[in-house]
Amino acid sequence: MKKFKLTLLFIIITVALHAQTLSGRILDDNGSPIADARMSIETEAIGDSTASDGNYTIDVTGIDKSKTLKVTAEEYEVFKVNIADFLQSQDRTIILKKRAIHLEPVIVNPKKYTLKNYGTSNSKKRYCEYNSNEPNESFREYAIRIENKKKLKIKNININIVDFEFDTTATFIFDIQNAKNGFPDDAQSLVTEPLQLTITENDIKDKKISLNVADKNIWTDKEFFVLVRIAEDFKGRLNIGGNIYAFSKDTYYRNYYGQWKKYSAGEPSINVDVWVEK
Repeated sequence: MKKFKLTLLFIIITVALHAQTLSGRILDDNGSPIADARMSIETEAIGDSTASDGNYTIDVTGIDKSKTLKVTAEEYEVFKVNIADFLQSQDRTIILKKRAIHLEPVIVNPKKYTLKNYGTSNSKKRYCEYNSNEPNESFREYAIRIENKKKLKIKNININIVDFEFDTTATFIFDIQNAKNGFPDDAQSLVTEPLQLTITENDIKDKKISLNVADKNIWTDKEFFVLVRIAEDFKGRLNIGGNIYAFSKDTYYRNYYGQWKKYSAGEPSINVDVWVEK
């Protein structure tokens, strides 16, 4: 019995010594904490996101230390660092730099632009779910691809919600990114400030929610992606509609900021109203 206890103690100590956790704060250039910054490890579906104090903790035990740790936050440049190098660092405070997007103001002239809707709109069929009782679903992000070659400005981002039941509020977080190798690219975000929409159940009208981004000056003349996720403090269940067995459509998804994956034969009901050059 004594030998067993000693063996068990040795195992516990060994595991503790080999456990590797990274923790620190994520700040901006002025030393202010950045909320909702997301950390991930390349090709791994694990990570963490910061609260209002900017603190983070991420367990890298058993992870290949040659991989890259990535930090992404709206408005800021993507931060990347080798895990092995970061483990050697005494100061694990991460400073993010503001992303500079230089866009000349453009007035939308009705004679030159027309209003169109791109994406999928289906409020009848359930397609993907957020459920706080299922962690893998709570941390999932979805995207749709918009094929485009004309100059356009994004006016509204829309989502069809088929059914729902949640506590108090739900916060949706959006991003618009250009493509790289057929997938969204965090380094090519087109937004200069967080795109968030906090709703109650009463805000869902005709199974639809919309975020007006007309004043955000989001322009592109390339293929782009519309990204949607729900804040990690969500409590409840929410189903986004979509087209099932639509073999000409694709669903893009990932957990945290892990590797993007593509599922063919369907698309979530995410769409955008845009002004497109005639």
